[in-house]
Amino acid sequence: MRRHRTAYLLAAPSVVLLAGVFVGAMLTLLEYSFHQYLPDGTDIAGTTVTWQAFLTGGYHWQIVRETVLLGLITTVVAALIGYPTAYALHRVRRSGWRYVGLFIIFAPLLTSVVSRTYGWELILGDSGVLNSVLGTIGLGPVEVLYQRASVVIALVHILLPFMVFPITQSLGQLDPAFGEAAGDLGAGSFRRFLKVTLPLTTPGLIGGAQLVFALSISSFSTPSLLGGGRVNVLATEIYDNVNNVDWPMAAVSSYVLLALAVVALGVFGWLQRRAGRAEQGGVTAAGAAPAGARGWGVWLAVVYAFVLLPLVIIIINSFSSVSYGTWPPPGLSVKWYANLFEQEGLGAATLLSLEVAIAATILAMLIGTAVAVSLVRHRMPGRGPLQSFVLSPTVVPKVAFGFAGFIYLHRLGLFGGTIGLIVTHTVMVLPFVVIVVTAALMRADATLDSAAKDLGASPLRAFRLATLPQIRPALIAAALFAFVVSFDEVDMTVFLLSPDQNTLPVWMFVYMQKFQDPTLAALSTLLIVAALAIAAIVAVLLARSGVFSSLTNSAEEPVQKVKEGTPV
Repeated sequence: MRRHRTAYLLAAPSVVLLAGVFVGAMLTLLEYSFHQYLPDGTDIAGTTVTWQAFLTGGYHWQIVRETVLLGLITTVVAALIGYPTAYALHRVRRSGWRYVGLFIIFAPLLTSVVSRTYGWELILGDSGVLNSVLGTIGLGPVEVLYQRASVVIALVHILLPFMVFPITQSLGQLDPAFGEAAGDLGAGSFRRFLKVTLPLTTPGLIGGAQLVFALSISSFSTPSLLGGGRVNVLATEIYDNVNNVDWPMAAVSSYVLLALAVVALGVFGWLQRRAGRAEQGGVTAAGAAPAGARGWGVWLAVVYAFVLLPLVIIIINSFSSVSYGTWPPPGLSVKWYANLFEQEGLGAATLLSLEVAIAATILAMLIGTAVAVSLVRHRMPGRGPLQSFVLSPTVVPKVAFGFAGFIYLHRLGLFGGTIGLIVTHTVMVLPFVVIVVTAALMRADATLDSAAKDLGASPLRAFRLATLPQIRPALIAAALFAFVVSFDEVDMTVFLLSPDQNTLPVWMFVYMQKFQDPTLAALSTLLIVAALAIAAIVAVLLARSGVFSSLTNSAEEPVQKVKEGTPV
């Protein structure tokens, strides 16, 4: 135990935070699910009546079915788009173009989810871009907005990077010798793909499907804004129950949503085990050069247009001369930018978002880096369960944790204050920091740290002089990513604000529910520009750190370097 004391001390702050906030909130939520609110306001504790009402009510099961159906459709569509996109990017011969492609796919992920949802409202609305184009070719208007289809389209746009990421990673780990062997045996391109590439990358495809399904069934803001009350899922039901002061039913719905996420995790995990993880055994020196993306350029262009279209429409609409969303804008004006700075509460909401995001990022970076060092550099007992515990907040839907935090902070007397927002946001972004920093530490040369200690440096000094320079780009990227995730958070934060509080994303969410003028487009344009700049910085830093080298480099590139006599 004494030998591993440093490792446990490094992990202690994260464990204390998660045990005190995350576990405490979820246990409070579980306890509340065994309450019953009577019409006269009486609160009865220790009863299963609310659970019985949910499990025996046809209306609630209809919502569960709609939630699962929405998740399945979104996952299938994302896979049909994401796999060809990842495959096309993998075949791009020059790594620079792969950087550009990945930047386009991933950059919108850092833009506001409300902004992206607003963009799709402008495209799919009755007077939007889609119906304007259809009208010009005589196909007439179609009703897409406030239907399940509009929610699916927006969710696929938002979650596509989560599908592309693991598939591209699997493709980057392929040994090209397998495909060459199949070719030598007479298999054509399609047969090689069907018999070699697809089976070996199935775990990546399943991993992407798991992420997309889990995130789509727990999404709140997109179904709420684009569903128009017609697309009722568990996340929106939780929000409605909270507003209707039926907290026990909201707690039950939260745990049903969590149960769906856990079941999905188990099912997808079982599928991954069935698919098996191919043992690559390294890249052979006889591998072929990248085949190039000939024939895939059109596909990539269409996907890039799909990804960027809502952002472009928002920017154009921000200069519209009219107060309603129509396409094309009848004239141009900058009055909505002027109107933006006259909005009451916008400045306070922005400051609160900055304060919470900065504080949560600093706290998550400090304790997240410490626990990452503990997990990577120390082989102490319980390392596996510790890692699972630190990453456990990613399993819980944000609406469930948001409502749990709402009840828990009330009990602690912290609701309505900044401290409660900071600690809940820290819990939310901590796993992202740990994932990025852990990946960087696994690539860092640990012998440099050991050499510094052998020369008399203290552990802290050795880390600062030997390890820190190696992982600095990843640390900066993790901090920027944590900041953006916290700053843009809606689904959880909407439960944690008192009536006199607003963060910027929640202010945008409420504004979009009430108004349809381009003021929101003007604000979204400013956020898009800032987010794309941050995305560019993150991309450069991650490239320099080498964390995602398997994403941006094909398995064949090291082979080419060997052939050319260049050190790998």
